[in-house]
Amino acid sequence: MIFSITFLLLFSVAYSQKESHNFYKTDSVFSFRSPKGYVPSLLHNFAAQATAPIHFKGKQWLLTGVAAGITFLLIENDGNAEDWGISLKKQYNWIRVASPEITKFGDTYGYFTVAGIGILSASFQNKKGVETSLLATQALITSGVWVQLIKRLAGRERPYSTTADSNEEGKQWYGILPLYDKSFVDRKANESFDSFTSGHTDVAFSIATVFASQYNDKPVIPVLCYSAATLVGLSRITEHQHWSSDVFGGALVGYLCGKQVVNHFKKTHPSPVSSTTQRTKRKSEFTLIEYGNQVGFSYRW
Repeated sequence: MIFSITFLLLFSVAYSQKESHNFYKTDSVFSFRSPKGYVPSLLHNFAAQATAPIHFKGKQWLLTGVAAGITFLLIENDGNAEDWGISLKKQYNWIRVASPEITKFGDTYGYFTVAGIGILSASFQNKKGVETSLLATQALITSGVWVQLIKRLAGRERPYSTTADSNEEGKQWYGILPLYDKSFVDRKANESFDSFTSGHTDVAFSIATVFASQYNDKPVIPVLCYSAATLVGLSRITEHQHWSSDVFGGALVGYLCGKQVVNHFKKTHPSPVSSTTQRTKRKSEFTLIEYGNQVGFSYRW
């Protein structure tokens, strides 16, 4: 799904170039050699995210410890959060109606939103809109890989799996055992072992972080983006699909990957200095000039 959306966005950019050769720079999207190209940039982002812990300093390790502590506290209270989500859905009819639709923004609705914004931006030659949509696909691809890797290493039961057999406590972590022990999976046929972390929440926060970072000059956009992503995360609890710690983990992966993708883009695509900025930096000059046998003054600002 993500690769097909990326293809549609790139096709839209290519189609727009036929009508306006000066608007889009092929070097920034289609080049396989330039660091500005989509594929080289994507590969760089994978490498940067994989090696990020090597470059951590004191502040980063402190934040990592805080995130780990929050995750541990949520794991300890996952049962209470699960009960809260179930009770909310039973109590309010509007949650029963809205929650199944909201949660789709972490899947098909989210993908089509990115594709739609990108195609519309290409149609109206809105360069920033196209760039933001392409960056969102990079955040989706990279964070999606890490989420799937974590899921398989953790092997955690889903909430609906544990309630399928009321005799078991639930919330179990089996690691990579379900991947290799077929007899184990057969004994627990109603189980699903990919709960940690939430992929839907990761998708929502990947998209939200890219758009919020790109349009942070408009305060309402980050608020709307992160609010929508948070609702998707909460819907995973009310839909009985994930534990609260799964949701937090997915949000964290999506946020970090989205930030890294945008930061790398800003390094390879520095904003040009506007004429207004140039005028403010230029100092006024008052000088004496001589032309032939005439003397005068010159004032520049």
